Amino acid sequence: MFSRYIQLGFNDSGYDWPFIVEKATKLNVLKWMVQQMSANPHKKADAESILTWNYFSGKGEPLTNGFFRRDQYVKKEDRGPKKALGRKSINIKINSSLTSESSFLKLLGCVPIDVCTSFLQLHPRSEKWSLRYFLEKYGLDDKADMPISKLWKYYLEAKDRASDSSKKHMHEIANYCVIDALRCQELMVKSNVINDYREVASIAHISLFDSYYYAIGTKKASGKFPGAYVFLPEKGLENKRPVTGLDFASLYPSIIIN
Repeated sequence: MFSRYIQLGFNDSGYDWPFIVEKATKLNVLKWMVQQMSANPHKKADAESILTWNYFSGKGEPLTNGFFRRDQYVKKEDRGPKKALGRKSINIKINSSLTSESSFLKLLGCVPIDVCTSFLQLHPRSEKWSLRYFLEKYGLDDKADMPISKLWKYYLEAKDRASDSSKKHMHEIANYCVIDALRCQELMVKSNVINDYREVASIAHISLFDSYYYAIGTKKASGKFPGAYVFLPEKGLENKRPVTGLDFASLYPSIIIN
């Protein structure tokens, strides 16, 4: 019912996803939510399995103190160190000195893309990075305006008691959220970012997920990493499929675009 090929949001990897996963876990609806959003709704998985394998949680403080264990390893009395729930978040490279920590729920058939991160990659020297700023820069309609104080006031009124005014206010909040989501889609269409990711994925023979999260390589200072044996190339002309050069020294598939 909620299954989508691409999920968009503005700075949702820094706030919305941790909030949604934490709330869904508290209310015991995480399993149901994943079944509705996944391309395979019949797959059976409990909440612990989802948090362990599908949730890229990051290291930041949870919205509710102490709810999620954020350290990579948590000591257990009898068994020694035990890996915490949730996989580490993915650091997406913006430029040589800036990365964006992305937390999200990875679902079959869906690629979550943070519009804010995508546009920071397009404009790494931008002094502003708000949704309103990028909408104005690309000549699109403005987002709906609702101060955070007003938003909390409406929620508190609706929580205390249901009334005609609270229903009207919740309708305003819903409209605010829908307009924000629509503006994110309009930005991605206007900038043609999704097609750029698809082009890199097609040429480099990688998934759209990898094209967004890993296409701009990040150098590692030191350490050993798992890999595979690399065979020496066979001399001769390869004409069975298009051939492109990759900068394996710095692992930058983005050289393809250039």
